[in-house]
Amino acid sequence: MTYEAARTARRFDLVFIGLFPWLVPLYDERRTLRPHATAPVPELAAEAEASALARQAPAREGAGAGGASAEDRLERWARLLARMLRARMEAEQQDAAYYFLQAPREAVFPLTAHLLAVHLADRPFPALLPALPVAAATHDLTGLHRTPSAVLDSVRAAMDDWTTAGVLAPAAEGTGEGTGERISAVDLVRAFWRDDDASGDPVTAADRFLRRIPGPVLDLIHGSPLVRLTPLGAYGIRRLLLAHNWTISPSP
Repeated sequence: MTYEAARTARRFDLVFIGLFPWLVPLYDERRTLRPHATAPVPELAAEAEASALARQAPAREGAGAGGASAEDRLERWARLLARMLRARMEAEQQDAAYYFLQAPREAVFPLTAHLLAVHLADRPFPALLPALPVAAATHDLTGLHRTPSAVLDSVRAAMDDWTTAGVLAPAAEGTGEGTGERISAVDLVRAFWRDDDASGDPVTAADRFLRRIPGPVLDLIHGSPLVRLTPLGAYGIRRLLLAHNWTISPSP
């Protein structure tokens, strides 16, 4: 049994459970993940130990504390990740500006987790690309019409946090990682367009939203540094989603 299968069989994960209500499927909604070959635990533990999140933690909490086993080091990293995410949300909620945000961290973190697991797992992408589906999902129709932009700032901060945790890494130059077919911004926006949109044709409304974003803002988004999901990130994001009642599809 793989480590992922063991986690799935338990059907709960006390590290991440309840962290993001946004991630919990609604009513009869079913959110599934494709079967995924998880990297060996020792390799994941080594990635966790090398992450900035673990290296910056107090010695007693770091991923490599006290000669622990690989699974224990991985669990320490998971707890550090959950703690960081929770602290980021709580800090933002204590700021008076929080009440004016269309896309606060409590929305951006779960939305980007969903994006990373389902839509952006297989290839590098511009770090700010998630701003487009995040704005669509939160119905921030004008937030990307100018810079500075609160939604861009929130997405940039979230992607920086995912990178600090080792969930994301810069796409290596000169290895072919930064080449290939461009990810369709249109498809991402359509996939995350609000279900409660009042228009009669949500697809048309989503396309209109994208067309109205100024060219310089789109250039800024598509020209942002390329990043990729790491094996550690794939493991951590899947744990996060499974802890919020997502399931693994029985077939690819």
